[in-house]
Amino acid sequence: MQFDSAGKAISGLRVIGYGILVLCLIDLVDILYPFQAFNSDWEFNTVGNLVERVGFPLVGFGLIFLGEESNRSKIERFLLKPLSWVLMVYAIAYWVLVPIGVSSAWRIHNQNNAQLVSQLSQQREQVKAAQTQIQKLSDEQLKALVQRSTVSGLQNFNADEFRKRQLENIQTTAQQTETQAKVALEQRSKNLLKKAIKWTLGGVIAGAVFLYLWYLSGWARMKKVRSRPLAMTR
Repeated sequence: MQFDSAGKAISGLRVIGYGILVLCLIDLVDILYPFQAFNSDWEFNTVGNLVERVGFPLVGFGLIFLGEESNRSKIERFLLKPLSWVLMVYAIAYWVLVPIGVSSAWRIHNQNNAQLVSQLSQQREQVKAAQTQIQKLSDEQLKALVQRSTVSGLQNFNADEFRKRQLENIQTTAQQTETQAKVALEQRSKNLLKKAIKWTLGGVIAGAVFLYLWYLSGWARMKKVRSRPLAMTR
């Protein structure tokens, strides 16, 4: 009969739904452990992992509540009400992830900027020290330094020209390194903003979908859920 095949199909899908939720629980423990509150990178990546995987619990709950009260065992009927409220918990949790993600992204951005400022400050001090050291060297010291680092002999060595060229090379290298660091920071900031927007929208949408599923599963929160068979199809 079509009724039997339809009932078995729905029961099978519900079992798949329960299996998906169990796997989601295992995945959730793996994501949250070890817990590192107030760690900006961990918070931001955790928000991203939860949002990226939100499709699995959505599918799992959707399959579990498929067919409403039809062909439910006593144990299953007992579980439906708390599972329905779990949907509300999921909705609230994903909405809470939104400010956490935004806050952690902002802190990461500030940390990256502070790190760049510190890096450039150290680099400028090193450049200044190197330039000062070269300027303090006498012509004889410069010539001796070059002689130790070259195999061929020195002809027409001009200490002033050599000193000027070395100072220019140091300054050019420092400017190139600074430019590369700023470009790298700009790229990281763009990627950070892109992920923050994506995961923020994902958290809002996921929370709304979970809330809608909670609304649709209102029948499971009734005082008593009746187990009734599916209507026979003609």
